[in-house]
Amino acid sequence: MIRILLPAMMGLCLLPMLPMASAQPTEGPEYVERWTFDPETGQWLEMARPEPGTEDGDLDLARQALAREDYTAAREQTEAWIETYGGAADRYPEALYVSATALLGLGDYRAAYDAYSALLNDFPGSVFAERAVAAQFRIGEQYLDGQRRKAWRGLLRVRDYDKGLEIMDDIVANHGGTDLAELALKTKADYYYRKGEFELAEDEYARLARDYPQSRYEPYALLQGAQSAMASFPGVNFDDAGLVEAEERFVQFRDRYPALAEAKQVPVILEQIRATRAQKEFVTAEYYIRTKQKRAAAYYFRSTIQHWPGTTWAAQAEARLVAMGLWEPAADEPTAATELPARVAMAGSE
Repeated sequence: MIRILLPAMMGLCLLPMLPMASAQPTEGPEYVERWTFDPETGQWLEMARPEPGTEDGDLDLARQALAREDYTAAREQTEAWIETYGGAADRYPEALYVSATALLGLGDYRAAYDAYSALLNDFPGSVFAERAVAAQFRIGEQYLDGQRRKAWRGLLRVRDYDKGLEIMDDIVANHGGTDLAELALKTKADYYYRKGEFELAEDEYARLARDYPQSRYEPYALLQGAQSAMASFPGVNFDDAGLVEAEERFVQFRDRYPALAEAKQVPVILEQIRATRAQKEFVTAEYYIRTKQKRAAAYYFRSTIQHWPGTTWAAQAEARLVAMGLWEPAADEPTAATELPARVAMAGSE
């Protein structure tokens, strides 16, 4: 299963911290060139000195150039290696990986992505496949980020939103059920949220919560989905479908994670949503007052009182009905300020 590899894997042995092993490389600038990590034994192994002019020696020299971050030399040496020894060589997948990573180091993201794709297509079971997918994710993340940040080689600003989304979609489609696919979904949802495309963000967060219910991101996805739905509501003069959806999602989050919901002030948000929905009905009634449609106005004032008791908008709706001569509460009947709906007289037609 492909695991998330957040550190950039620039070479085959470039980790800054060395795991415990029976043999330890000597500290110094050359250790990354002369040692390789064996994932089967969990040990670092010292490599023999490369012998130029041989299949293994020439590729090892390219690996050493990559370890030194001499990406131009690494690229040239792997291209020469491929031309000399061809696709039938045992270490051909490794050569493709070194070449793609050199391109990445040179900042040629699109060529690097295509090179990693060729490696994955031709050698999907290779030991380098996991690293290739992780590198593709980093490329897609960089495309979607669009911020000036420390990248593989200096400070870069790279924007290609469509390509970034395509990369995330490919990872989700081709590596579904993996940690990296899960992170790709989250990255895509966060991108839509940052861009203000809240309906798309809501869909992606919902998918993340649905497809990965045991994920560490599941609470985050539920809460962000609710926030996205609420943010998609354009205002009281427009359709409130987004607000209704947000309320349902916040309730779901509150019921599933009550302590976290309290910390995130979800009860307060739900009260705000309730007040906004009450305001929307009241504003609708006011519209019908302005257009002299008294019966329709009375209907929405009554609806405000009945559906949103205890809100300031219910109290204002009651006052409006009194002014219109349509409010006749019984002596023992609660008013709009209580939690029970008041009775509104039906007298007084247009």
